[in-house]
Amino acid sequence: MDYIYIDESGELAKQTDYFVFGAIITNAPKEIDNLIKKTRKNYKKQLGNISEIKGYTTDDYILKKILKKLNNTDCRVVGIILDKKNIYKVRHSYDYNILYDTLASKLAQEISINNSTSIIVDKCKNKKEEINNFNKQFTSNLNNSKNHSVDIKHANSIHYSGLQMADIMAWSIFQSVERDNSEFIDLIQNKTIKRVYEE
Repeated sequence: MDYIYIDESGELAKQTDYFVFGAIITNAPKEIDNLIKKTRKNYKKQLGNISEIKGYTTDDYILKKILKKLNNTDCRVVGIILDKKNIYKVRHSYDYNILYDTLASKLAQEISINNSTSIIVDKCKNKKEEINNFNKQFTSNLNNSKNHSVDIKHANSIHYSGLQMADIMAWSIFQSVERDNSEFIDLIQNKTIKRVYEE
């Protein structure tokens, strides 16, 4: 069984120049759970009583420790980057709900499904119809030629260490383009990151 955790960074509105999706793919989710748990234990004083570890709110040196240790796990990172100066190339870019799904489908195109797979997406949709539309489009864009079973769940990151790690991944990719700071994403060895709508 494979597990894929997905989160985004940046804004689809005007606040940022870039929008990013990041995904963690693993067949050993307990490795991520243990990494997050050990980080919380080892840096209890620095982290305080925060409910979850996130790229935006966690000290840089703790994030770097996490990223270095992630290389010792059976995980790989996939990400896509949209430079929003190219947003006009995306159909229905004026509708942020549709735009979100379209960009997520670009991420899906970079993911190969080789086993039964559980996909957990950081929840940002609440309406059942919107969730179903996302799931249908995302699933249809996966590289799944052997039709392995795929289940998609939209969940709160507080309940999944994998989603917290996906947040850190998306944030790290975002820093590399929005802030021109690659010191975080450069620490990740097993990664595939693609810019979309550049042509």
